[in-house]
Amino acid sequence: MARLEAKVIGLCDAAAHAGHLPENCANCMSRHLAVCAGLDPRQLAHLTQHVTHRRLSGGQALFREGDVADQVFTVTSGAIKQYKLLADGRCQVTGFYFMGDLIGMPEGKTYPVTAEALADVTLCAFPRAHIAGLIRQYPSLADRVLLKFQREVTTAQDQMLSLGRLTAEERIARFLLMLMDKAPNCAHADGTLTLHMKRTDIADYLGLTVETVSRMFTKLRNAGVVGAESAGRIQISGRGRLAEMAGPD
Repeated sequence: MARLEAKVIGLCDAAAHAGHLPENCANCMSRHLAVCAGLDPRQLAHLTQHVTHRRLSGGQALFREGDVADQVFTVTSGAIKQYKLLADGRCQVTGFYFMGDLIGMPEGKTYPVTAEALADVTLCAFPRAHIAGLIRQYPSLADRVLLKFQREVTTAQDQMLSLGRLTAEERIARFLLMLMDKAPNCAHADGTLTLHMKRTDIADYLGLTVETVSRMFTKLRNAGVVGAESAGRIQISGRGRLAEMAGPD
């Protein structure tokens, strides 16, 4: 076994010294967005020795609340929602994760929430036990991980503001702007936006009822800000108007 591992490491190092990326990294559409973006080919070759690849279908759980938090994940395609079921049966969606996002690094030893694929998803999985060592070894990796945490804190603060102070119209407008800015695999060059999540997911994230969410989308359509939804996509007709409806920062 040790001989096989040494051979694999040798092949990785040879490819790295030749300037070639590991195959999965070379074909990855999200590498420029992920925590590994700043690593050179040799560093990537070392990192991939610790990586496994996962595929999930829509509705399949990546992990559930209470599971041992032994892996950290980078989303390489698709979208994931993270949620917590309350004691009275209500659901609070705590976040959405898209291409390049890092997910699964709680403070404790278990995941405090459930993560579920909204559509077909691919991910890179890293053993949590190796993360600290890799971060110490590669400062650029540490910088990217810190940046991901900073963005997640900012998003959480925005959500708290939405839940506490904003009107339903402002919440929906800010949510759409967030998707346009932070979900690269949702916003398209033709001005359309893919909504991987259902109306119930949006309602559970923004603290609204499904009926209110639907009513706000109708209001946006009537105002000419968005177009009709087709095959999971909506046309964003006026970003400036959407920003006005989102209220002051």
